[in-house]
Amino acid sequence: MTHIATLQSQAGTSTSIELDRGRLNDLARAGKADAYIVATEDGFSPLGMERRFLANDLGISEDLIAKLAHWNRFENPRISLVAIPARRESSLLRGVILAPSETSKCYKQFAPPFYGRPYRDFYYNVTYEAIAYVSVEWSARRLAISHLSASQRFHESIAMCNAEALAHFCDANPRAIDSFTFLGCCMGEGDFAGIPRLNADGETGSHRAIDTEVELREGYSIVHLGWKRAE
Repeated sequence: MTHIATLQSQAGTSTSIELDRGRLNDLARAGKADAYIVATEDGFSPLGMERRFLANDLGISEDLIAKLAHWNRFENPRISLVAIPARRESSLLRGVILAPSETSKCYKQFAPPFYGRPYRDFYYNVTYEAIAYVSVEWSARRLAISHLSASQRFHESIAMCNAEALAHFCDANPRAIDSFTFLGCCMGEGDFAGIPRLNADGETGSHRAIDTEVELREGYSIVHLGWKRAE
């Protein structure tokens, strides 16, 4: 595990930001992750590699995870988080967020996938609302997130969006988040070079609330996100 930065909130509290190239299983068993935010890209990807552990730990079927991930990636035109809570009292994780990403159907309205410039509002709002959900609904404090870009297309701008969303949430909710770990493949240490400057610069802008709509399903929730696109 590589320490990236210690993020200081306006209230003086701190949140550790880390990079770990290992597996979610090890991170959770070490007590360093109690919620996971992962893109819906399955197969040879973070979700594909962690799907069996997620199913066993949360007490749900791999088929359900795969089905919901496929729907949110290929069929759902809206920007949505699929929030699946743990069903086992002894689970290491409180739940998983299947988040939209660069390869999702909903991303095409913002920018060309794969080779386009990252669309900041998308990455910021998806990250902020995912953090808010796992913190408020599940009381999670040690978050892990995998890349929300296409494979091998992670970008420093995406890392900054992730970190700015975390900073704004921690400013509004001091002491809510202990750690935030970037987990897995496709991310290099150079992608995070700007994050330590957030404390020094002291200028991360301010959070603008967006519209959210929650659909309660049997055993999980769908959180739809909406905002006006800048022209």
